[in-house]
Amino acid sequence: MSGKDGINVKDFLIGGLIGGIVGSVTALLLAPKSGKELRGDLHEQVDVMKEKGAQWKDVAYEKGIEIGNVAKDKKAALVDSASEFVGVVKDKSGQLYETVSKQTKSVKETASAGFEATKQAAQKAGETFKSEAKDARDDVKQVADKSKEEVKEASETAKNKTEKIVHDAKKELKK
Repeated sequence: MSGKDGINVKDFLIGGLIGGIVGSVTALLLAPKSGKELRGDLHEQVDVMKEKGAQWKDVAYEKGIEIGNVAKDKKAALVDSASEFVGVVKDKSGQLYETVSKQTKSVKETASAGFEATKQAAQKAGETFKSEAKDARDDVKQVADKSKEEVKEASETAKNKTEKIVHDAKKELKK
């Protein structure tokens, strides 16, 4: 954000603010007022600045509470998502165990019938195991991707709120 002459807009605004303050103080000090009137004016300005400071403190406190609440909500959503993820993993593991147990039992029974039948059953069990493992992996990946998106959204929301607070504070400083 620099102009053609290399002047930074931020530096320009700060210079303008400092110049305004210096000009106001100079005007107060050089104004043809008695000491009592000047002290009264200065006291009023100090009171105005105290009031604005208190307002900014209140705004910052409220925004902090809002951001905290958003973070709590996102945390709860992430905990729920993680619980769902754990549930899916447990369920798929249980299904996988049952499938392997059934196939193992089937293989044992078939082994007594003959070597060739046992070989075929083992191949079928392996394929089923691979298929179930792949399904479980896909389900786990989907839940993990969902959790990742929720974390990303929570981060963006917090970032946007923080940028708004900073923007609002800068806006108030300019007043």
